[in-house]
Amino acid sequence: MKRLFVVGIPVLCMLWSPLFAGITMDMVTRDASGQETDRSHIYAQSGKLRVDGTGAENVANVTMIFLGSEFLILDHDQKSYVVMDDATLDEFALRISEAMKQIEAQIESLPPEQRAIAEQARQARTSSPVVPPRVEAIATGKWNDRTCTQYLIHEGGEKTQLVCAASLDHINGSEEMMLSFAQMADYVQRMTESLPISTDESMNPGELMDYIEGFPVQRTAYQDGEVVEEDTLELLTEVDLDENLFRAPGDYIRMDPFQGP
Repeated sequence: MKRLFVVGIPVLCMLWSPLFAGITMDMVTRDASGQETDRSHIYAQSGKLRVDGTGAENVANVTMIFLGSEFLILDHDQKSYVVMDDATLDEFALRISEAMKQIEAQIESLPPEQRAIAEQARQARTSSPVVPPRVEAIATGKWNDRTCTQYLIHEGGEKTQLVCAASLDHINGSEEMMLSFAQMADYVQRMTESLPISTDESMNPGELMDYIEGFPVQRTAYQDGEVVEEDTLELLTEVDLDENLFRAPGDYIRMDPFQGP
């Protein structure tokens, strides 16, 4: 994964929006048949973001909170949480590097024929060129009573997404909210780029913030030319949020992501 949710938004916008103004959003995902498969409740205020997912029964009951320089990942079933910050990422990178060295040592110990096959497979995974996405504005669409601009995204020569982006300039705090999404996207990119392994290069909604004007309020995802899912922003409300929304509950236990409680 690279950047999550236009990076060109002036920092001055943050000064125009009242710091106490919060926003709540519902992002709904439906499959190709129109059946709702997931509903994310999103809260944004003062540069902080919280995402609560309510998907299928087999999906973990997890909340993600972004605080500017770290993530909190809350597991509500276990009443626990982990912190993902620069120190955690450095530890992940170190452990992955050590594991890769062990794999390389195992490859070196293989018979010549098997070693050659393993080397070819590894080179094939690491030598594929990364083709930047192609994003073009193609039409004007509608979201509720607002106009939105449709963007068609091609990745690797294949149509992968159709996104409609709308201006939220009449909603207090929306500029700060969009900037927060962009900051989270940049932070996630730094996290993934620091890892000594290849990651999924497909464009995600956050990365779109570099390519479009406005906020993505509708998204259609394609695979092999067929619609696989659709996301729609169904609810957008201005409200003063309780700061406790952006903290781990007092009775939750902090878990070490490497060793457990």
